Amino acid sequence: MSLQELQQQIMQAVLAEESPRLPELHGDARADAATRMAIYRNGYRVRLRDSLTTEFAGLGHLMGRRFNAMLESYIEAHPSMHYNIRWHGAGVAAFLGYSLPWHTSAELAEMASLDWAISTTFDAANEPVLAAADLAHVPADAWANLRLRPQNHLQILSVQHNVDAFRRAADSNSKRPRLRRHAKVCHLLVWRHSLTVRYRTVSADELSALTGAIKEESFAALCERLCEFHEPADALPRMASLLHQWLADGLICSWSMQ
Repeated sequence: MSLQELQQQIMQAVLAEESPRLPELHGDARADAATRMAIYRNGYRVRLRDSLTTEFAGLGHLMGRRFNAMLESYIEAHPSMHYNIRWHGAGVAAFLGYSLPWHTSAELAEMASLDWAISTTFDAANEPVLAAADLAHVPADAWANLRLRPQNHLQILSVQHNVDAFRRAADSNSKRPRLRRHAKVCHLLVWRHSLTVRYRTVSADELSALTGAIKEESFAALCERLCEFHEPADALPRMASLLHQWLADGLICSWSMQ
């Protein structure tokens, strides 16, 4: 048997529900073959669990004692299919949305989605950050056709619970907050500014304008979107305020004219 074939057999044994006996694996005075295989199997699952614990800090804070049981269920149902352990958690939110008994608690999938968004945003490729000075020389009559391009790593999540409070508590090692359900769907913006991942709620009018910017709509079109929420005379000042905040937050990558 070649080394590659042996490695494949050991990998399949580690992933199997029950550890098969491998004739090529021998024991000695310190441990028999079954014990040696158990070390591999347990070590693999410990690594997966430790990785998920790091990735889903908010979920762990929210679930408390139930967290480890959920991780074991997820690991059994979803063995890692990627050579990089970092991507094993990609299915946690979906798993919590359909599996028993977790799917009855919608806040769990929401929390997992926020944790994963924070993780993937941190790993996203670097892009330039547009500063206010970069727009200082845009002629007044050209602003209507100006198009802003937000950072590619920006993510918007829809949630019905205060899951962001649990993530903040987990990051600061603070007391577990009380779970609350919002009266209506709330939207969370997740992005990275320099080396720090940030997240905050966005109002309905900002969500509409930001959605338009992501679609590369003109500055005039973004102002028109705000007219759905404000008097026409107030739309431009509100858009200017939002733009100021976006630039301060590092949300915008570049601009163009079309």
